Amino acid sequence: MENGAISNMILQNDMILQGQPKWTFGKNTCNTYEIFVSHFRNQEGNLLPSWPILQVVEKDDALTQLFSIAVLWEAVRQTVRISDEANTNITLSLNILPKFAESDHFVEQVRSCLQETGLQSKHLQFEVSELQDLNEQGCANLNIVHDELGVSLVMGNFGTKHTNMPLLCKVHFDLIELDRSYAAQIPQNELACKTVVAVQHMADTLDMNVCAKGIDNQEQFEFFEEIGIFKGQGTLIGPVMTLDELKEYVTRYGLEKGHK
Repeated sequence: MENGAISNMILQNDMILQGQPKWTFGKNTCNTYEIFVSHFRNQEGNLLPSWPILQVVEKDDALTQLFSIAVLWEAVRQTVRISDEANTNITLSLNILPKFAESDHFVEQVRSCLQETGLQSKHLQFEVSELQDLNEQGCANLNIVHDELGVSLVMGNFGTKHTNMPLLCKVHFDLIELDRSYAAQIPQNELACKTVVAVQHMADTLDMNVCAKGIDNQEQFEFFEEIGIFKGQGTLIGPVMTLDELKEYVTRYGLEKGHK
């Protein structure tokens, strides 16, 4: 697909957002949701999977900025809407492309978005994959939105192919998100179980929490809950869903506003 067609879909907000819950272990509640673009709608009204289009977006700086800003604002607006309609405060978890985090206007875009939409910074978290390289400016920008604005930071896809320890030393992460490939081996693979326990211990030392992705059965759920993992995500907890379905899930499992 040509860059111009992609740009038009972004500018016309022809992007379909979906979400998936992140369960807090030890509580019968869920207030954190990953929201992402699942599809684009072309001029003919057809839905196109997002992944091939995002591969084009990531290779073009201008498209990356255009897409990232549009998704940030739309996802935050939808989060505020769902929170109001469900009478709860949900936390939006949003993937951030490195080129956006590295841009000169990243911090101001985040600041403006929070101010104009009314979303409290404690209800926003940015996910950065450990597979993606960030330059020094990107690390600095993320630390500013964390330290000065109060946005949480998540290292996603942790333990995939290589472990990006240098990034852990540079960015003020609050949470490590364990790649789903580990949950797939639990509880059958003893070494995988021990590795996950070791990651939990490392996170404790770094004053971070851990989220386990790919929880698809009760055995996995019980294992992660028993070793003290903070959050979990997977089909057992809740599948990828439309925003209307997500609102129903929030209404059922979210804490009411004002809850202490």
